[in-house]
Amino acid sequence: MIKLNSAIPLYQQVAEDLKNRIEQGEFCSGQSIPSEAKLCEQYEVSRITIRNAIAELVEQEILVKYQGKGVFVRTPKISSSLTTFKGFTYFCQENHIKTYTKILENKVVSANAVMTKKLELKDGEKLVYLKRLRHVNDRPVMIEHVYLPYSKYGFLSKIDMENCSLYEKITEKTGLQIEDNCYTSIMLETNITTEEEIVLMGLSEPNAVFVLTETVYLNTGNPLHITKQVLLGDYFKFFMSNKGNQLSMNWKKM
Repeated sequence: MIKLNSAIPLYQQVAEDLKNRIEQGEFCSGQSIPSEAKLCEQYEVSRITIRNAIAELVEQEILVKYQGKGVFVRTPKISSSLTTFKGFTYFCQENHIKTYTKILENKVVSANAVMTKKLELKDGEKLVYLKRLRHVNDRPVMIEHVYLPYSKYGFLSKIDMENCSLYEKITEKTGLQIEDNCYTSIMLETNITTEEEIVLMGLSEPNAVFVLTETVYLNTGNPLHITKQVLLGDYFKFFMSNKGNQLSMNWKKM
């Protein structure tokens, strides 16, 4: 396991062995690894060697340290394209990621002026509002606010949406095939979690988040819904490709 007479530093040997144990499934994504004291016993090395090994794996984004909680196997970041439309549930299923959705609110609300314009509604029309807490590997990583025209999708306010795919429910009730027949207008920003978001996501302190606001359109040009997603920065990354797409970027004035 550890060779004291090797030219490879002890901490690198420990780091490599821990990495192999993770890859072999001994420690799963999101699971804590043994304490420093326990690892010292297992590898028969000093605490500073263990700390250096852990630091090496944190640098490689294999482990992550949470103050006061311990060291955990990092959950691979969910990689999402800003130019290809796929729902969260669909993406997780395609990539064999365990996901769960908790409904925080499901109600009918009045559309404000901005939403009335974006969704091409008449003054005074109502919306179905869904507030959802999305989990990856049992960890809450996203708070999602969805607004849909009540005149078309009012049935969503009357059914149990717990742990359901929104698009699958719409397809089931209306026959609309959404995943491959939509496009979006997206604004992506960064921010820090609010007090409410800290509580909902089970955080001990403010964290960096992505805030993704999008209007989703059917290929006919008709608006489908408006969504605002607050996503933990540690769990998501975004990329763009301009092949076959026209991209624009606006700088936010500070």
